[in-house]
Amino acid sequence: MQNKNLKPLKLSALILGVFLIGANSFILGPILGDVAQSLNTRPVAITRAISAFGAAAAFSAFFLSGLIDRIDTRIILTGSVTLIMIAFAGSAISINWQMLALFQALAGFSTGILLPAIYAEAVMSAPEGQGARVLGIVLSGWSIALVAGVPVSALLSDVLNWRIAYTVLGSLAAALAIAVLGLKTNRPAEKAPALSRVQALRIAGAKSLLLTGLLFMIAFYGTYALLGHHIREVQNLNATLASTVVIAYGIGFGLGGASARQVDRLGPGRAFPFFLLASMVLYLALIAATHTLLASLGVAFLLGISNHFGISLVVLRLAQRNPHARGTLIGLNTTATYVAVFFGPLIMSSLYQGVNFYAVCVLAGALLGTCALLMWRIRKL
Repeated sequence: MQNKNLKPLKLSALILGVFLIGANSFILGPILGDVAQSLNTRPVAITRAISAFGAAAAFSAFFLSGLIDRIDTRIILTGSVTLIMIAFAGSAISINWQMLALFQALAGFSTGILLPAIYAEAVMSAPEGQGARVLGIVLSGWSIALVAGVPVSALLSDVLNWRIAYTVLGSLAAALAIAVLGLKTNRPAEKAPALSRVQALRIAGAKSLLLTGLLFMIAFYGTYALLGHHIREVQNLNATLASTVVIAYGIGFGLGGASARQVDRLGPGRAFPFFLLASMVLYLALIAATHTLLASLGVAFLLGISNHFGISLVVLRLAQRNPHARGTLIGLNTTATYVAVFFGPLIMSSLYQGVNFYAVCVLAGALLGTCALLMWRIRKL
C-alpha cells in the first residue's frame, strides 16, 4: 500500500543519504594532492582508495542487495548508514594510504546496499503515478554533492585540513543514522518470496534495462573523466574555470529532477528513448562545444538535465518490473554503475590517447544511441 504523501522527514533523509554517497564518490579527486602529501605518499596511491571504494560497492550491490526484498528497509538503512559513518570517521583519522583504502572499501561496501535501498524506498513510498517525480527529488542529492559538497570539501581542505571534510560527512551520517531509526518504512510483501538474481533477470525487460544502465554509465564516466582535462588544454583554462563545467552539469542534473513530474504524465517507458537520444546528440555536440567556455557550460548544463532522466528512468523502470525483485534489480544496476566507474575511464582514456577527444564523444554517442534502441523495443512493457 502506497502512502498518499511522502513525509518531508523521510524525503530529506533519502536525499541526505544520496548526498553522502555522492560527496564521498567525488571528494578525493579535487584534494588528491593534499591527501597524498599528508599521508607521505604519491597521488597515484590515493587513487587506490577510490578503486577500493568502487570495487567494494560493486561487490556488495551484487551479493547483498537482494536483502532489500527480504528485510525491513529501516534495518537495511540503519545498518548501512552506520557502516558508512564508521568509514568516514576512519578515513578522517587514516595515517597511511592503506588505512584510507580500507575505510573507503568499507564506505563502498555500505554504498552497494545503501544506494539501492534508498532508491527502492523512494519508489515504494511514492504516491501512485508519481514515481519519476519522487525519485527525481531523491536524486537531487547527487546534484547537491556536485554543486556544493565537493567545492566545500575542497575549500575545507585548502583552508583547514582535508580530514575536516570527512569529519563533517561522518557527523552528517551520524545524524542520518538516528533519523532513519525513527522512519516508518515499507516492509516487503509477506505472501510471495523474494526472487533470486537468476529469476529477476528472467523478468521481461530486465536485461535490456541493465544493459542500458551499463552502457549509459560507461559513456558518462568515461567522458566525464576526460572532459575537464580536454577543456583546459583546448581553451587554456585554469582548474577553477574548468571546474565550472562540472558545476553547470550538477545544476542541470538538479533541475532535471524539478521537471520529472512531466515524465509521470507522459509515461516513463514512452519518454525514456527520447531522453537517451537527447543525450546522444549532446555528447556529439561536445565535439564543437569544448572549444569555448560558454558553449561548454551550455552543453554540460543540458547534458545534466538529460542524464538525470537517464539515471532515474533506468532505476524507476527496473523498480516497476516486479515488487518482489525490486531491491535485487536496482542492486544489479548499482553493480553495473560501479563496473562502469572502472571500465568507462579505462576504455575512453585509451581511445583519447590513441585518437582524440572527438572519438570519445562519437563512442559515447554510439553507446547512447544503442541505449535508445533498447528502450524503444521495450517502451510498452
